[in-house]
Amino acid sequence: MEQVPVLTRSDQLEKQENASNEKFRWMRHFFTEDVSAGNRSLIDLQRRATWIGIACVLQAIDQIDSNWYLQFLPFLRPIIHIYPVFLILGSFFAMWQALRPAKQKKQAERPVRRPQRWQRIALICILLAAIGGVFEFSLATVTSFMSPQYSNDGTSLDTNAAALLLEGRNPYTDSDIVHLVRAFEIQPDWTTPLREGQFAGRLAYPSPSEMRTVLDTDLKAGSAPEFESKVSYPALSFLSLLPFIALGIYNVLIFYVACYLVLVAIAWKLVRPELRPWVLLLALANVGMLSSVAGGNLDIFNIVLIVFAWLLRERKWSSAVFLGLAIATKQPSWLIAPFYAIMIWRHYDFKEAVRRLSIAGVVALAINLPFILWDPHAWLAGVLAPVADPMFPLGDGLISLSFASILPFFPSWVYDILEFSTMIACLVWYWRLSKQRPEAALVFAFMPLFFAWRSLPSYFYCSAFPLFIMLTSNGLARLRGEASQSLSLPFGYGGRTVNDLAGSVGMHAAVQYPGMIRNLR
Repeated sequence: MEQVPVLTRSDQLEKQENASNEKFRWMRHFFTEDVSAGNRSLIDLQRRATWIGIACVLQAIDQIDSNWYLQFLPFLRPIIHIYPVFLILGSFFAMWQALRPAKQKKQAERPVRRPQRWQRIALICILLAAIGGVFEFSLATVTSFMSPQYSNDGTSLDTNAAALLLEGRNPYTDSDIVHLVRAFEIQPDWTTPLREGQFAGRLAYPSPSEMRTVLDTDLKAGSAPEFESKVSYPALSFLSLLPFIALGIYNVLIFYVACYLVLVAIAWKLVRPELRPWVLLLALANVGMLSSVAGGNLDIFNIVLIVFAWLLRERKWSSAVFLGLAIATKQPSWLIAPFYAIMIWRHYDFKEAVRRLSIAGVVALAINLPFILWDPHAWLAGVLAPVADPMFPLGDGLISLSFASILPFFPSWVYDILEFSTMIACLVWYWRLSKQRPEAALVFAFMPLFFAWRSLPSYFYCSAFPLFIMLTSNGLARLRGEASQSLSLPFGYGGRTVNDLAGSVGMHAAVQYPGMIRNLR
């Protein structure tokens, strides 16, 4: 008789657990219910995907325009320049957690109920972020077929550069922001102000009304020293837009939408079928990167080239050519190059690393050489403009704490030293990890930008989803439609491999968009 209450209590607990399981049964599409030892690799990949999703959620929160929520939560005004720092750092931490292998000893000791509570909470947050992603992607898709509104001066200058080249003019010498403002509906706050002319001698970023007043004066004078006019990227940034301009299509946003779809298609092709729900979910929850798509940010095209360089690493020429194309597109790829060299050196040898960098350098030089010969000074001034021109401090990195008056504004060379020191530390760290975690380059390469004078959030948004592709893909063999070989790796990676390498190593047209999401420049 004494055992009856115990059995009843046990039955009640079992019934409550079954009800809870039924309530969350839809999560089986994202978390396997098979917790057997033979399924640990899938469990670990789903754990990694969850951490990537958390990184996307933190970046999505960072994208919310403070002007939208301060009207409801005015008490948050004192910390609007503080929390972005921790959101970016949090996203780096989440990506690092995704890189870390599961603790095999802990898995072997006892079976863990799937999914765990933290994973359930994370999945719900990721689904909520995906709602914002649906809005961003829908907006980008619809507006790519409308008249262009150049809310990103990088894209407006690149689009104009392509038009100038078709006229037989040098984009690096003839680019002019005054002409752009007169030709298109460009608002002053869609430009990049410089600390020159009427803005000289100040650090506070000009308000939209200040920029409007100065720009109106500049339009009358015929010159605008206070605003960036140079084509600030290597030549492929605008050469990639030539087909659109030649066809009279000046809204090149469709190109960046297509680049994102290519990235999603790569992920769908390479991952295990059980992870394909994660591909769709993370592609939509990746609000930060989708906002870059909606803003026509060149980083989208650039990261696609980098992903191909990593995925095709076993093909010497193809991989090196894609790296060269990335270097010829935008300067952040220059940060990736030394990590790529270390990866090849560690997996092959030093000579192979030199050969590949030489191929990549020749490709990048060949694309830019006509413009270098045309006017070497103008080309160099253009590609070095992001670091050489007197731009205002801006971003969500360390510099944001100066806007919050927690730190003073140090001279720009201090941030250069911090950036360089962090780069060296990351390279040394990557040297130790590259054999086990080659895809860590996508995290390490962008960490130094956190300490930059201008640490724009768009610098960090193009890491999470590509990292997911490299972590969860079955490698190059899937690109050729071949079967991958499975190999037990010493660092606990449970996925597929190709030969002796982990298969996980896969490697601004734009429109104004209203609402909650911050405009990227």
